[in-house]
Amino acid sequence: MIRLSLDVVGACGTRVPVGASDWHYLTQVMRRESGDRIEVLAEDGEVFEAVLVDGQHVEIRGKVANVRKPRRHITLYQALLKGDHFSEVVERATEAGISRFVPIVTERSIVRDVSPNKAARWRAIAKEASEQCQRPDVPGIEEMKRVSDLRAAAGSDAFVLDPRANDARPWLVPADHPLDIVIGPEGGFTPAELDLLSARGFLPLSLGERVYRAENAGAFAAVLFLQ
Repeated sequence: MIRLSLDVVGACGTRVPVGASDWHYLTQVMRRESGDRIEVLAEDGEVFEAVLVDGQHVEIRGKVANVRKPRRHITLYQALLKGDHFSEVVERATEAGISRFVPIVTERSIVRDVSPNKAARWRAIAKEASEQCQRPDVPGIEEMKRVSDLRAAAGSDAFVLDPRANDARPWLVPADHPLDIVIGPEGGFTPAELDLLSARGFLPLSLGERVYRAENAGAFAAVLFLQ
């Protein structure tokens, strides 16, 4: 079943307009026609059954029962990366189950700002990835922060990825409270940054014997903690 994310969803029988790009995807790429059924994801995480109707609209038919919610809310604090690699982070980690992205600037970051166009592109990628993997929400993408701004949230497990950390494997301990994960740039964090993050409540974490690319590590971590 195709799932489409829409900002506004009304009650049963309501006709909701669909944007031009989404309508093109439904009718031209996926070859759906008037009367075909799809699922619609609302901003609040509810999923509805709907049908395509003429005039570039969908008509809401009812709520989908037993929609599986993520077991844990995971915030990924990800260092900005060169080229278009942060887009890869958003796509892969959205599919893996990350709930919220916070881009960060570190001492070794080459990219040091986020333009409005780039942020809009990341939000579009998160929306498309959420629809593709049929998750019940679209992760948020927050404003850029610096490492010095970060503090572990009260009541959350908090980790900073460090391949030199011991092999603790905290994902093997069942838990459902929030989780914060911090991942550095291609060159990693400086020793001073690791000390600062440790003092702010982020425990060092290794994902195992291998060292993963910065654009992949967040998705791999999410899979481990959500299994």
